[in-house]
Amino acid sequence: MNSSISNSDSNAAPGGPGEWRRFARWFFGGGLGLGGFIALWIIIVDPFDTLFFSPPLDRVPIATNARFSFPALARSNKFDSAIIGTSTGRLLRPEMLDRLFAARFVNLAMNSATAYEQYRILELFARQHPSAKTLVMGIDVVWCETGATFEKYTPRPFPEWMYDSNAFNDVLHHYNLYTIEQAGRQFATMTGMRRLKYGRDGYTSFLPDAAGYDLAKVQKSFVTVRGNEAQRPKTPPGFDPATLNFPTHFMLRDGLKALPGAAKKIIFFAPYHVAQHPVAGTLKAAEWAECKARVTAIAGQVPNAITLDFMINSPFTTTDSNYWDVLHYTLAAADALMGDLALGANGGSSENFTVPKPPPAPDSDQQ
Repeated sequence: MNSSISNSDSNAAPGGPGEWRRFARWFFGGGLGLGGFIALWIIIVDPFDTLFFSPPLDRVPIATNARFSFPALARSNKFDSAIIGTSTGRLLRPEMLDRLFAARFVNLAMNSATAYEQYRILELFARQHPSAKTLVMGIDVVWCETGATFEKYTPRPFPEWMYDSNAFNDVLHHYNLYTIEQAGRQFATMTGMRRLKYGRDGYTSFLPDAAGYDLAKVQKSFVTVRGNEAQRPKTPPGFDPATLNFPTHFMLRDGLKALPGAAKKIIFFAPYHVAQHPVAGTLKAAEWAECKARVTAIAGQVPNAITLDFMINSPFTTTDSNYWDVLHYTLAAADALMGDLALGANGGSSENFTVPKPPPAPDSDQQ
């Protein structure tokens, strides 16, 4: 009897070469199929609304990190005006500003945004809106930091590829776990299974429920902050503010000049509670005063720009009930602030702000 096993029998045997080949085909074929399905899913859903070849679905800003959600809004032709800033500008409602300025606003202010990040979103908005109508831009501590360098980013990821003018490189950054997760969120939001993270105009209130507001607790925090401000270093003898370097100011100048000359540009110093204002005689007070003067000078070199200073002792900043903390005002106070912004932009006056005058432009032979 021939006891040898044929090649065909050997291939068919469990664990034989033929079985391994079939497994490999199924394994790699299935992997490629799944990968292709996921890629097609991402392209169709397009969670960040940045792919120029994706179908025209009704997408909304969904990423928790606004740095991923807002570039699409900055590009949108639904708007002709923008709000730029940090969380101190997030409570400005486009709906109200639309009425006050006869415009179509989008709120592009981002929590803890660095000066660089604000510059990048402003630059993107300006590039996509050559006929932009109005800019409302809040200036706070990140624009007045001194030193030789500045922080470009926060610990939050910042997708540079979303902010450039190359529409093709967006594709390379979409195939990852984060984008897959956000595609799921976008799909769930579009189908009504998930609530909107931001409004379609970028606005959302991040404040706690007003029912939990505790004025006594808020006031107690003001006392602590004021005490800390009083402990700051004093201005040294012979200190010359002209020697200060504000490394972010070139971005403010370039960002404002990127907008059309006819656009109205309202630059406002954020209305921090008076407890947060630098104490007279401290180095911080001298730095802020010089920063304000230089920002005002920059605005003075840009057509149709005006600077409004709300970071003063005023009925607004001294009314404790206007605030949740030293930086963030209430919704009612936000409405009052917007009214004052429109008032100041149209040449009016209020106890809540001053209109600092820019220094005269240098003679042409001195430039």
